[in-house]
Amino acid sequence: MEIKLLKNVPLFSELSPGELEELLELSEKRRYPKGSIVLYKGDVGQVLYLILKGKVKVVLFDENGKEIILSTLKSGNYFGEMSAFDQMPRSATVVTVEDSEFLVISQRSITDQINKNPHIALKLLSEMSRRLREADEQISNLALLDVRGRVAQILLKLYKGTNVRKGEDYRIVPRPALKDIAAMSGTSRETVSRVLSEFSKRGLISLTKENIIIFEGLELDEDID
Repeated sequence: MEIKLLKNVPLFSELSPGELEELLELSEKRRYPKGSIVLYKGDVGQVLYLILKGKVKVVLFDENGKEIILSTLKSGNYFGEMSAFDQMPRSATVVTVEDSEFLVISQRSITDQINKNPHIALKLLSEMSRRLREADEQISNLALLDVRGRVAQILLKLYKGTNVRKGEDYRIVPRPALKDIAAMSGTSRETVSRVLSEFSKRGLISLTKENIIIFEGLELDEDID
């Protein structure tokens, strides 16, 4: 099962079955229940975590302990690569959103595979560049958009980054907790609740107990630019 999953991860997709077996033999599987802290900001680490099952959130905390969600990662994604290579402290805290299982790969094992297959380094750089662009976009949104614009951008990001049911002018995504939307948009749960209610009244979204239906108008709404 792990071999098949590794083969489907772009970072390792071009490795041979023998190389994948070698990587697995030199790695360790770890399981964490929902709500567990996998690693802390400031920790020194030399391993990369590949998510075999489950989901995590990458977070920072301000001086008051308020959580800011930088990103969410699911099965097939990985994290911890920066500290594994630059030997610097972890830049964020990672928390499991649901029961999760990881393949923990040492920096030495990754380096050995890079020496054999240089394309892995290019894929690592590509993924790190993508994440840097996302971070730049999030910083820009927090700095330049008002709270309504930030919440709208979070909703749009949700349907662009998940498997959703699609219609001609709508997308249906699982409804996140208010506290998670608040943490991603840098505001409070109460404010998020008011903004979602306003969007619903304007026909930009529709709320059910389990889903948010996002209509095309939300992306085109001139007030969120």
